[in-house]
Amino acid sequence: MVKLLVISDSHGNTSLAEKVISNHRDVDMVIHLGDYFRDARKLEDLFPQLCFEYVYGNSDFMIGDVPIEKILEIEGQRVLITHGHRYSVKWGTDRLKAKAENENIQLILFGHTHMSQVEHYPGLIILNPGSISDPRGEDDESYAIVSIDNFKIDAKLMNAV
Repeated sequence: MVKLLVISDSHGNTSLAEKVISNHRDVDMVIHLGDYFRDARKLEDLFPQLCFEYVYGNSDFMIGDVPIEKILEIEGQRVLITHGHRYSVKWGTDRLKAKAENENIQLILFGHTHMSQVEHYPGLIILNPGSISDPRGEDDESYAIVSIDNFKIDAKLMNAV
């Protein structure tokens, strides 16, 4: 089993992310979904024992070789990580769902909206952990814990405060 801690949209404020990661020392990987990917690098320096994956978002600049999205293979599952702005996620997840169908993806992790959501479809979960530092709508600061065990994915949204 692989356990993921998923955060997004930290926008330069990592204090709550640091606390959340400290409280979840049992995770195998931390995924940061952009805005600001440099925060992921800072967290990576603070928690060198953990594996980090990250992508850039629409508020990132001077990105160098940081990708806009990645497909990870975890426990036999294909996982897309993206910030989401190129998929117009503020207007729904249809474009993400189409990508999953076209590329045999079982889990999509995205951010950008600063609002947490999880959608379950046959063979697919689409999850936005919300924002770890700047929530919108009715949300509090939030993140997600995802467990992948062979062909089973379990995703939980968590309040960070």
